[in-house]
Amino acid sequence: MRKRGFLRQNIKACGDEGQVTLVTGLFFILFFSVLSVSFFQMEMIRSSSRYMEDALAASGLACALIDVREYGSTHVLKIRNGREAYEIYCKALKANLGLDDAWESHNHKLISGVVQVEAFYVYNVLGESVDYCRLDDGKEEWMHGSLGEVSAPNGQVVEKTGVYGEISYPLKGIWGLQVQARKGKLVDVVGAD
Repeated sequence: MRKRGFLRQNIKACGDEGQVTLVTGLFFILFFSVLSVSFFQMEMIRSSSRYMEDALAASGLACALIDVREYGSTHVLKIRNGREAYEIYCKALKANLGLDDAWESHNHKLISGVVQVEAFYVYNVLGESVDYCRLDDGKEEWMHGSLGEVSAPNGQVVEKTGVYGEISYPLKGIWGLQVQARKGKLVDVVGAD
């Protein structure tokens, strides 16, 4: 007599384990590739930002020409001429960034086009008041405010006599992605106590 039951089946491996391992490995390679490219892009942006900040600070210090007679007699730091400071700022900025007469850089890794001065302010702190000037297209516009209430366009509160400059420039990233970057810096002028 024969027993009734289920027939025994032979189960064979179809090779699915190998395909899962391959797909998982490709996913991780793709993920780390995208992560690496993103990291390099962020480092390039940080490098450009640091380079611009140094150039803006040096240009701001170059143009902060104080009135020596005023400082000698009253010990008040006052930038004597806004238009002259703007002209010196532009010359110093061109030199510090290595720009040609068309305001373009030869270093296309950090600046990939024309640099433009977007804003330039001169701040004179006189006691508890702040006289400040915006220079735009050769026009000087003087304004007045109280110490602690006047802030630069980047949001930094003006506490000392100084200048603020802001530039914009195109920045080309990996795979040809191009963004318009802006960087501004407030430079304080401090006298000897």
